[in-house]
Amino acid sequence: MVGVAGHIDHGKTALVKALTGVDTDRLPEEKARGITIELGFAALTLDDGRRAAVIDMPGHERFVRTMIAGAGGVDLMLLVVAANEGVMPQTREHLAIADLVGVRGGVCALTKCDLASDDLVELAVEEVREVLRGTALDGAPVIPVSAKEGTGLAALRAALTAAAVTPRDASGAPVMPIDRVFARKGFGVVVTGTLVAGTLREGEVVAVGPTGPEHRVLTARVRGLQVHGAAVSEARAGSRVAANLAGVEVAEVPRGQWVFREGVVAVTRSFDARVRLLPETRRALGRRTKLEVAAGATHALATVSLLEGDSLEPGAEALARVSTDRPLVLRVGERLVLRGPPSLAGVGGTVGGLTVVRPMAERVRRRSVALERARRSAAGDARARAEVELEAAGLKGLDADGLMARAGYAASEGRAGVAVGADRWVSGPALEALQAKVLDALSGQHARHPDERGLDRRALAALGDDAVVDSALGALVAAKRVTREGDVIARAGWRARSADETPYLAQVRAALARAGTSAPSVNELAQSVGTDAKGIALAIKRLVDRGEALKVTSELYVDAAAMGALEAALVQWLKEKGTIDAQGFKELSGLSRKWAIQYLEWFDGRRLTLRVGDRRKLRG
Repeated sequence: MVGVAGHIDHGKTALVKALTGVDTDRLPEEKARGITIELGFAALTLDDGRRAAVIDMPGHERFVRTMIAGAGGVDLMLLVVAANEGVMPQTREHLAIADLVGVRGGVCALTKCDLASDDLVELAVEEVREVLRGTALDGAPVIPVSAKEGTGLAALRAALTAAAVTPRDASGAPVMPIDRVFARKGFGVVVTGTLVAGTLREGEVVAVGPTGPEHRVLTARVRGLQVHGAAVSEARAGSRVAANLAGVEVAEVPRGQWVFREGVVAVTRSFDARVRLLPETRRALGRRTKLEVAAGATHALATVSLLEGDSLEPGAEALARVSTDRPLVLRVGERLVLRGPPSLAGVGGTVGGLTVVRPMAERVRRRSVALERARRSAAGDARARAEVELEAAGLKGLDADGLMARAGYAASEGRAGVAVGADRWVSGPALEALQAKVLDALSGQHARHPDERGLDRRALAALGDDAVVDSALGALVAAKRVTREGDVIARAGWRARSADETPYLAQVRAALARAGTSAPSVNELAQSVGTDAKGIALAIKRLVDRGEALKVTSELYVDAAAMGALEAALVQWLKEKGTIDAQGFKELSGLSRKWAIQYLEWFDGRRLTLRVGDRRKLRG
């Protein structure tokens, strides 16, 4: 893709027509005013037979937004400077934009040489070379030409052929900013744009958006494709494409949207980027600055919050968190343009650029955390970026689409994170932290309940969802740090203490047997064995679990054999006499009224007896 840029009225459109035979000024207003307002397109056949798409971009400062929309897909820039006027403000701004969006090379055409003397042409060549120094076009050939007379065109075409860069990687999913939308009778909606990544195929289902007040992402089918006016079955990155879309209406797809494959790129309003401020910018950026960001054909209001330092001086770079007022479709490495008010800009409104390092940035409480993650992502490869994103996602993890959208990482490579289930990955450190929590929970269980086999699996539900907890357990079992029998989990080597090893068990058992139904309170029982209530709690629990003791109240435990004898006597009484009152039960049991009432209520609770007024009878 060749982008033709330069100051207004320096002969860009005339030069494109001389090279391609196409007049790219198609609008009546452009014809009437003699200036380019919208992007113009043509196809150029190079000397080696290759065909290049040419974008004629507006030169007027009022249409810099349109110029940026075209520059985003440019691989090679044809910078146009009129020999009779030399370098002008928009020349410098367009050159700066080419740098910011990552243009990989170019050629400079010194136009209107028929209107300048030889000396003036020579001076203009030197001026242009000086301006190009240190930019993306540093060392680019400067070719004097005259579109009117046709001189220099062969040399210019040869220079463009020699400078042509390698094609963009077309192996991935398609991404195309939409810069024009119209309805064609009999076909429906047609969108045009420069395919900046991947391959777009006829019949493919794509996402379109985000559109409307709700920023919806629509689904459409590619009904047909054209490249340079010719129908094709597929279009590759770097091509100028017209796509006929089925399933959407013109009103739903305004200029500034994207065609993309959902899940492969990020649709985001918050991202981390490396900010570069142009040396010509008049003043530094503060720690938090509102600017305009240009992404494809979209322009959004953005808050740029520096992650490094408290200010950014002209010509310097720093990492920043960028928040926009509308969603953008972004990929790792995307190059965007920053524009600001005249007080901030040096030339026109362009103040600098952004290179996306994290397309989707989560909220964090500490600036240092965001900075550390942005630095690791900026310095690392796809795997390192994936590890950063998995760390940020925590135990929720990411699926394959999430890893690709956030880190440009193909999960099928299987080198980042730990697989949990069929399509989910979590970070290794997060899973290790979960394993540590599982081990802590088991240690606590064993300390509190030394006589139990282990912890029920359901008790770990609060640590995370089943898939991730089971993954952590599986790793611990494989490492022989944990044993699992059904739903019972224990630390490796754990042996539950037997009942006979329970402290004070024998003493409590003997004390209850001696007391019979006249059981002492828990505190009295504890004193009788030489400890406190807490000291005998486990012994009492073990005796109740084994059926050797019965719990009447929280303060009253009775020997099971003695209680069984009392129950048999009560049943015999009721069979013979029909009912019993509290006084009768006192005589039967030999208990005080206080304990007699509690025992009777316990028999009621067991559904042995039924209270009728002040008396009890057998149930059933």
